[in-house]
Amino acid sequence: MFVIPVIDIKDGKCVRVVQGLSDKTEFYSDSPKNIAKLFRKENFKCIHITDMDGAIHGDMKNFELIKEIAMSVDIPIQLGGGIRNYDIAKKILIDLGVYRIVIGTAALTDPDFIKRILDDFSSSKIVICIDEKLNNVVIDGWINYANITPLDFAKQMEAIGIKRVIYQDVTRVGNLSGPHIPRLLEIAANTKMKITSAGGISNYCDLKKIIDIEHLGIDSVMISRALYENQFPCQRIWRDMESKDVSLELPEV
Repeated sequence: MFVIPVIDIKDGKCVRVVQGLSDKTEFYSDSPKNIAKLFRKENFKCIHITDMDGAIHGDMKNFELIKEIAMSVDIPIQLGGGIRNYDIAKKILIDLGVYRIVIGTAALTDPDFIKRILDDFSSSKIVICIDEKLNNVVIDGWINYANITPLDFAKQMEAIGIKRVIYQDVTRVGNLSGPHIPRLLEIAANTKMKITSAGGISNYCDLKKIIDIEHLGIDSVMISRALYENQFPCQRIWRDMESKDVSLELPEV
């Protein structure tokens, strides 16, 4: 099981957003760059960054900061938030030093954009994020409903060539309520894509639930609050994984 720590950036700071609600945003650090270095020191092999300003407003307000982070660590950076057209995606992949991009809203509003990324950069450079609330995909920073189920969205993306999705139930994000196992199983059973589980992981017991279904293609997990609040020591996770001779390379798509 590949564990990916998450850095959410809002107004240039590292924060935690609960269920996408701005009034429940909690501050962690003035320096997302220092947090990235800490995660690298803790031996993580990849970092996910979400540009929360970009996700809500559709622009790359934190571009220069994210570039600094990418240059400050020697591990792959996965970036999502506000990537809604080809020019932005190309600039990120070529100029920013990001390994791959995560697309949510634009995958529904402009599927031709997704196809162009696939044609020009390959499936290894793009992941689709499926954000769910009440069995309905939400977009625009989790503000609006897209009137499509997570499974139907996953099938649409698989049909155009996407090989990996990130799935999260946004009602679980930031509140340590556990992953949505039934939905993960539903997507895994009805597609051949690799799946990264995000949102809700609170401790090792939750992580173990994902490990138990890893054989179905759910091969990685993104964790935020539980790491920041020391729900389990990072080094203990990695020592346990490395003792089992688990590959620590970024999962292929």
